[in-house]
Amino acid sequence: MNWEDFRYFLTLADAGSFSGAARTLGVDHSTVARRVAALETAFGVRLIDRLPKAVMLTQEGHALARRGQGALEAMFAVERAAAGAVAGMSVPLCISAPPSLARHVIAPGLNRFCEMHPDIEVILQGQTQSADLNRRQADIAIRLSRPRKSSVIIRKLADMPLGFYGARDYTKAEPDWDLISWDESSADIPQYRWLEDRLGGRRVVLRSNDMDVQASAARSGLGVALLPCYLGDADPDLKRLQERESFPAREIWMLVHADLRHAPRVRSGMDFLIKTIGRLGS
Repeated sequence: MNWEDFRYFLTLADAGSFSGAARTLGVDHSTVARRVAALETAFGVRLIDRLPKAVMLTQEGHALARRGQGALEAMFAVERAAAGAVAGMSVPLCISAPPSLARHVIAPGLNRFCEMHPDIEVILQGQTQSADLNRRQADIAIRLSRPRKSSVIIRKLADMPLGFYGARDYTKAEPDWDLISWDESSADIPQYRWLEDRLGGRRVVLRSNDMDVQASAARSGLGVALLPCYLGDADPDLKRLQERESFPAREIWMLVHADLRHAPRVRSGMDFLIKTIGRLGS
């Protein structure tokens, strides 16, 4: 059996489709299909039923996927231990962060970081979903809520204040604001429910799951958006509006797996993020 084929199968079992597994693995979906087919040939048993847009595990596939999770976690533990033991800097550093923070806060500071650490290749992923540090989907993750996993080291970096912003010439009083809000795909974001509970008869003129889209719409004069102050204050075409009730600041947390925290490149990245994001709370 080829262990790499087995890893592809376990990823497919978790994702439920070739396209989903391909996104997780960073390969083409045909590669996933080929790997799984090779595993089925090696075992001499069918592991999946192929449907038009998904896959279903056979009884044998369920049994092997269930038993294989422990082996997969052990392989990831070996990878983390090896990565944490690398003494030099010449290994990529992967940082996962919410897209807006990655774009407007972290990326602008990377020039100085790369000048100080020219041997480190930085991979900055703007992600709405949480990267799995156990499976090395990132070396460092930035999140807007405190994690509960005990296998990661966490540190609060800052409180992120938010405020209502509109175009410079926006003159409507608060009871008449045209609001720019989140769509239902973002229902787990605290700002979404907070705004929905406080519409007070005001109409929502635009919904978007992207804060940069919301900021652009507010800049055009379409309405008022609830934005992080690092985004709204830095835009000369936006002004912060006075409101009766303010949204509470959101916490920004940094996560790193315990196996990697002492790796030099990871330590350098942590120091950079502590300093760069920490400014938001000052």
